[in-house]
Amino acid sequence: MLTNASHPSWWDEHSDQPRRLSAEDKKHRSPANAMDYVKTGGTALALLPRILNHYRTLPPLRNSADINDFIGLGISPDRGCTQQIIDLVQDLGVQQIQLRVPTWHADQLDDYLELAQALAGRNLLVTILQSRQSVADISAWSDAVSHIVETFLPLTQEFQIGNAINRSKWGCHNTTDYLRLLETLPDLKARYPEIVLAGSSVIDFEPLATLRTLFNGHQFDLDACCALLYVNRRGSPFSKQYGLFDLRRKLRLIATLASLSKRCASRLWITETNWPLLDTQPFTPNSGNARSTVNETTQAKYLTDYYPTAWRTGLVERVYWWQLNQAGYGLVDHRPNIPRKMPSFYAFKKLLSPNGLSS
Repeated sequence: MLTNASHPSWWDEHSDQPRRLSAEDKKHRSPANAMDYVKTGGTALALLPRILNHYRTLPPLRNSADINDFIGLGISPDRGCTQQIIDLVQDLGVQQIQLRVPTWHADQLDDYLELAQALAGRNLLVTILQSRQSVADISAWSDAVSHIVETFLPLTQEFQIGNAINRSKWGCHNTTDYLRLLETLPDLKARYPEIVLAGSSVIDFEPLATLRTLFNGHQFDLDACCALLYVNRRGSPFSKQYGLFDLRRKLRLIATLASLSKRCASRLWITETNWPLLDTQPFTPNSGNARSTVNETTQAKYLTDYYPTAWRTGLVERVYWWQLNQAGYGLVDHRPNIPRKMPSFYAFKKLLSPNGLSS
């Protein structure tokens, strides 16, 4: 558990994300946002013929045939003691681990580092979380990112820059705010050329936001495109959004954008997905109402559908479930006394067994 650091007042410690903003705080109608929409629309119209053509002809992007390279899991020192997390990770056998590290804890990294060190030998992705303060003070953001990278470099070279950047509560009121954060990366790459940087970091299926983060005049280079790709909350991976895009087609479109971008290498990581669970207030972000949640059995079924679907596309290098210990949407109900492994825990473990993605 976090012992030396506390989250700011705007952080919801139950659901592990910022609290919802009021309507007036979102500022969707600001001049900066209007300009962002204009640039995005113009870029989309100009690139549409190339995108459509490349979508049809896109070859596989994933090189590894090892499921251990593909199946990933998010963990947090906010949820369980280090030894309990290690025991659960070993039980599952998962090798790809993601650890979120907030910039507001850049000077309080001991708990995060302890957890990362305890999992040495597994492949670690550190996701660096931004806030509104990051956007307001680019210099402080740059210093925090540099310090986090320096701290974890002995253990990993992989870092995701930003998280859910198209949600105002995470600090970016528009994609231009996020692009300004990315523009600090060239200096970081110059100092640490061995690091692997993932970005775009768009949550849900919002292809225009993804397009804006990958096609622009800002100066930065990403080694992988990451997306926090949820399926419509109660829907299966086979259900369609906008009447057309099931999970397979969503992945193909995002991979198409990444492969055409000059700002990003042709690699796609899904760094967050889950289904929130019914009747788990306050641990699920949408209050656990029946319109927006599923039961535990359905969650396990959808998890079992999501991973093989993504695997069969040949376009995705990794998919990370968020997260291990979390009563509202995780694999383990972390509530007091003895943690309970939910059906999704066993479904996830089965996927990691030999032929688990093809059974």
